[in-house]
Amino acid sequence: MKKILSLIIIVIAFSSCETDVKFSDPGFQGRKDNFVWRADDASATILDGQLTITAYRGLETVVLSVPAPTVAITKNNPVTFELATVEGTSTANYNYSDQGTAFNYVTGYDDFEGEGIGNGQVLINELDFVNKRVSGQFKFNVKYDGESEIVAENVNFQEGAFYHVPLQ
Repeated sequence: MKKILSLIIIVIAFSSCETDVKFSDPGFQGRKDNFVWRADDASATILDGQLTITAYRGLETVVLSVPAPTVAITKNNPVTFELATVEGTSTANYNYSDQGTAFNYVTGYDDFEGEGIGNGQVLINELDFVNKRVSGQFKFNVKYDGESEIVAENVNFQEGAFYHVPLQ
């Protein structure tokens, strides 16, 4: 009787254990200043020759913009874009609001100085026009575009990835 009771208790104990797994499909995440940053929502659009991927998390927004590829991209033929090397073609923006004040961080090209602002890279390893989705990786350093002296001068995203972000 003791063996049966012990066996029943063990079976109940193991059957009550469960694993909660949360899948991010689609997903957009990275390490922002060495802390995990995961978007609540992400989408992608192609407009005027630019592929723009936008991710939202609360009052924070990340926008990646690169020239739109005209053919499908697979893992066998990925395309890499360098940020802030040529005016207006490949950029990253990070924006957030704090108590009603908006703060904007950017990459880009300074015509006056003749150099890039910030830096980074976007790798597209899937652009599927049939299923309307895009996947890839990113990393970037964006510079503060404003006059406040109480905010960080730059923000760093590393180990970034986006997976099956819907293309609208």
